[in-house]
Amino acid sequence: MREALNIASQLSDPKLMAGLLHARSSINSNFFRLREAAEDGLLSERLGGSAAPPWRRAMQLLNLHQTLLYLGRLDEAARITDELEPLAGKIGESSAIALCLASRAWVEFGEAADLAKLETSLQQLSEYGEKAPFTFWDVVSEVQLSLVHFFRGNWASALLHAQASWRAEPGNWMEGYGAGQLFRQMAYMGDRAGALAILDEKRTWLPRLGQPNTRGSWWMLALVIEGLVILGEQAQAASFYPLARELIDTGAVALWALSRFTQTIAGAAGAAAGEWQAAEEHFQIAMQQAESFPYRLEQADIRRFHAMMLIARATPGDTERAQSLLAEAIVTYTQIGMPRHVEMTRTLLDRAVG
Repeated sequence: MREALNIASQLSDPKLMAGLLHARSSINSNFFRLREAAEDGLLSERLGGSAAPPWRRAMQLLNLHQTLLYLGRLDEAARITDELEPLAGKIGESSAIALCLASRAWVEFGEAADLAKLETSLQQLSEYGEKAPFTFWDVVSEVQLSLVHFFRGNWASALLHAQASWRAEPGNWMEGYGAGQLFRQMAYMGDRAGALAILDEKRTWLPRLGQPNTRGSWWMLALVIEGLVILGEQAQAASFYPLARELIDTGAVALWALSRFTQTIAGAAGAAAGEWQAAEEHFQIAMQQAESFPYRLEQADIRRFHAMMLIARATPGDTERAQSLLAEAIVTYTQIGMPRHVEMTRTLLDRAVG
């Protein structure tokens, strides 16, 4: 790519440069080199990306849109959506339409926390997925529906969708997405043996320190860390803390496909490792981000994981802080309509009080 860009520069061909920059941006995006992907994508725009043929233009906008979302640059991503969605509708590009629909649904849910509206919006993903030419839509739609049922407290249904996502998982850049969702769901349901068996089987799909890692491997990491913490597998969760820090270094702020912030995951892993001060900082940053977006559900989850850390650390004042955080989380979970989350948070609160 560097050689090709050098040649294009020598030829003084802005359109060729724009196309090459888009290609490099797509590669970087799929390997979660998000800052580099955004830089190339925006430079491609300035060099004439808008003059590309309609389908290529849609792919350029789609890649940039997703990259900006992961970086937490919501206003810029929204401007891309305003151009991408009508173009995708005009040319019948179902995958772009579906991703616009999904991203808008999650951003709106972040602020309003309306589970019924979120479910209605995400159910439409299946309709577009049937028209999309890419096999990964089977995985995307199943994981998204699994998440909604998980939030609603219908964990048996969430498990069925997670199992379907795992069976449909293709061998490409998103490999690990379905397996991670299934692992986390089984962990929350208390199926230790089943969850750990999946982790052992698919461990090679997880990212490796200092290596190029695909988007799916990073998604799987976040889901695995959370599941291990829920299972009480602190040593295993702690072993992934360096990777959690590397995930933050990619520039990723919000993993919209998982409804989780990277700083939240790093906080949970840091707490498992006994890195108390670092975990505190991760949770503080995560809360600042969740309040600025805003993302109400993430705020409650941050409080729950932070409280778990405080209970484990048990220094003077930690119990009182944990009780306060858990009480606030219960209020939010109740307002959103998440009975199973209310139940497990009350169990934590009883533990803190006891």
